[in-house]
Amino acid sequence: MALWGISTASETAANNYAIPKFQLETDRNTSPWNTFADVRGWIQRRYKTTVNSGISTRYFDEVLVPVTGINSTNTGGTTGIGTASPVAVFFEDPNLASPISVGGGGTTGIATNTTGYVHVVFNELVFAGAGATVLIRTFDANDANESTAIVGTAASNGGTQYAWAGSAAAHGSPDVYTNFNGQITNRVAFAFTSPSSVLTAQVAISTTLTTTGQTVAIGATNIFVDSVTGVSIGSSLTVAGKLTNVPIVAVGTTTVQIGTASTIASTITAGLGVTYSTRTNATKLKIDLSRGFVGVITDGSNGVGVISSFTSEFGNVLLRNVAGAGTTSGVGIGTTTLTAR
Repeated sequence: MALWGISTASETAANNYAIPKFQLETDRNTSPWNTFADVRGWIQRRYKTTVNSGISTRYFDEVLVPVTGINSTNTGGTTGIGTASPVAVFFEDPNLASPISVGGGGTTGIATNTTGYVHVVFNELVFAGAGATVLIRTFDANDANESTAIVGTAASNGGTQYAWAGSAAAHGSPDVYTNFNGQITNRVAFAFTSPSSVLTAQVAISTTLTTTGQTVAIGATNIFVDSVTGVSIGSSLTVAGKLTNVPIVAVGTTTVQIGTASTIASTITAGLGVTYSTRTNATKLKIDLSRGFVGVITDGSNGVGVISSFTSEFGNVLLRNVAGAGTTSGVGIGTTTLTAR
């Protein structure tokens, strides 16, 4: 049974945080992020809508393997996985696309003033009270100039919820919760609102040198350079010690032209460093792993608190890009990079 993650009570990256070891992060149909332990054993949850989290009200569970006591510390001599632990943290792709449309080289992101979600995935069924929070840090396109943080909040499911956790489960049926203010799931969704306006930064394109043997006179608008790769009208130019982020109005094969308003009363000699950049309006969103989550989330097996920190052993390894179609196959889409544009 070692493949099913019950050969040890230790939950580390090395043993896949005790979730089934044969499940792959890129598998659409049997994603480990939709597999969890409850009183029945290892369960694969398959969502029937694009809402792939604890706020979904349409899904079905498949018992992959029945194991008594797997979601506890020790039952009847069987070593379980102990306290529920987070096994993945990611942004839901706002486009619900497959393949993932944001992060991993994707160019799209989330619009301003739009609702998005952070998913925190556990290896067991948990009870997440409405109001639990995660923190999202904000940076400009250069990953600098940190701005106001955003709070993501776990909302209530809003419907009847079922869980194999209590007295009814002992008699072969799920417990029914009609008034639980939160989410009963292994995959908790934290809603947030993207910034209403975005940050602006000059993002470097490339660095080169002015052409050897060329000199630019005082007040000239043409600057001789040895490369214009990636440069276009609207890019900006910085010349070491002379000009800083001035707009480029024309591009030649060996020159770039700046506007007369940007010229300086100084000679630009050959050999000065040149940096091209482009003005980028975007805010990068990053989940604050050092904070973890704050609020009441309890283990479905015994009602005690779960591991709430993403620091130390868990760290950045919890950040995941999650593949999948997100509708009938039930994986949902996630990314570790989300940019508001």
